[in-house]
Amino acid sequence: METFYTIIKIAPNSLAGDSLSIGLLLHDGKKFWLHFSAEKKSLAKQLLGPKSDIVDFAVKQVEQKINEVNSGLNNPDELFKLENLLTSDRFSHLSTYSNGIIRFTVPAFLNDTVNDEKFVKLFQLLVDKTYLKEKPEGDQKETKFRAVIQNKLIKRVHNKVHTNLELTPEKLPGLYFNFNIDCIGLNGAFIAAKSIPFYKKNETIDKELSHYFSLISTLNLLYPRKSRDDKFYIIGDEPADVNSKEHRTWENIKNNRSVTLLYAEQADVVASEIEEKNATQFLDV
Repeated sequence: METFYTIIKIAPNSLAGDSLSIGLLLHDGKKFWLHFSAEKKSLAKQLLGPKSDIVDFAVKQVEQKINEVNSGLNNPDELFKLENLLTSDRFSHLSTYSNGIIRFTVPAFLNDTVNDEKFVKLFQLLVDKTYLKEKPEGDQKETKFRAVIQNKLIKRVHNKVHTNLELTPEKLPGLYFNFNIDCIGLNGAFIAAKSIPFYKKNETIDKELSHYFSLISTLNLLYPRKSRDDKFYIIGDEPADVNSKEHRTWENIKNNRSVTLLYAEQADVVASEIEEKNATQFLDV
C-alpha cells in the first residue's frame, strides 16, 4: 500500500497566500501518524487574532477523525468507510480546492517503511525541529480526557443531537464569538455539555466558561420556553493542586446551580439524559 504524507497548514490571510505549517499527517498503508506543533499552533492563534479558536477546533476535528480510523483497524467495515475519505486522492483534492483557513499540501509519497524515529525526523524537517522538546504530559492528559468523553458520550449520541459543533454568529444570531460545544440537543428543554480542561491555565478556563454562560443566555433569548427544565453540563476533572486558581474555579462551578459539573468518567450521565428525553438536533447546520 502507498505511503504518503501531507502537511497541515493555517492560512491567516487567504488573499495574501501566506500559510504556516502546524502539523504533519502520514499514512504508511497500515495506520495514520499525526502530530501538531504546540509552538506553531500558538503562533497561528496570534496571527488569527479574534478567529484563534478555529485552530483548536480544527486540530481537535483532525485528531478525532484520525483516532477513529486508527481505532477501527480491527473493524473492516468501519475502516473501509473511513479510509475512503482519507486517501491520497482526497488530500490532493483538498490541496487544490480548499481555500479556507485550514489547508493541506499536495501529498508526497515515500518509498520507505515508517517508524517513530523516522516520523519524528520528518516532522522536525518539515514542520518544527523542536518536536522532541515538547512536554508530553499535557498532551497525554488531553488525549485521555477527550477519549473518555468520546467513548462515554459522543459515540452514544452523535446521531441524535449536535456533537462537536462549532457555533458561530451565523448559525446562532446573537452570539458574538465562535464556540465549540461537545453536544447539544432540544426537546422542549435544552440538554448540552461542554468539556472544560481544568488542567490548563486559569485564563483558558475562564474564557471557556465565560463563553459557555454567554451561550446559555443567548439560547434562552432565542428560544423562549414555558418550561425551563434545561440541563447544561460542564465536564471537567478536579485539578490535582487544591490550592491553585484552577481548583478554586472548579469549586465555584461545582457550587453553581445553573450548571451541573461532572467528571469525565461521568459523561455517560449526559448520554442517558439525552436518550431519556429524546433530545434532537435543532439547528440547520
